Amino acid sequence: MKNEIDTQIRVFVYDHLMAHGNPPAVAEIANHLSLTAGDAKARLVSLKIGKTILVHPDTGEVWMAGPFSASRTQYRVVGSRTSWWANCAWDMLGVAMIARESVRIDTHCTDCDDPWTMTAPTHAPPAQEGIVHFLLPARKWYEDIGFT
Repeated sequence: MKNEIDTQIRVFVYDHLMAHGNPPAVAEIANHLSLTAGDAKARLVSLKIGKTILVHPDTGEVWMAGPFSASRTQYRVVGSRTSWWANCAWDMLGVAMIARESVRIDTHCTDCDDPWTMTAPTHAPPAQEGIVHFLLPARKWYEDIGFT
C-alpha cells in the first residue's frame, strides 16, 4: 500500500508541475489522495530519494522535484503552455527534456550578470554554447542541495 500511494504522490506532483509550472501544496496532495495533511507531509518527507522530491526544511511543502524548483531561481524554462523554475544550470536542461517541446531558457551569466537566453529544441542539445561552473564537485552536490 505504501509504495502505491508514494507512486501516486510522485505522479500527482509531476503532473501538477507540468500543467501549472509549480508543485501542488501539501493540502492539494492530501485532498487529491484522500489523506490528511499530516499524512501527505509525512509521505513527502519519505520520498527523499536522491533528488526526486524534497520538502522545504521550514515549511514541509515541496521545495524541489528534480529537476524542478518550487521557488524562483535564476533558471527559467519557458514552454508553450507554462513555464518552470529549474534548480540549477544542469537542471534547466533536464526541465527542457521533460517538457517534450522546444523551450526557451532564460538565465544570466554568473560572472558578469548579463542576461543569457537559449533555445532547447525537443530531443536535441541546445545549439548555443556556454560554460557552466559548478561550485562543488558532483560527489558533494547532495550534502547541501539547497546550496548546490
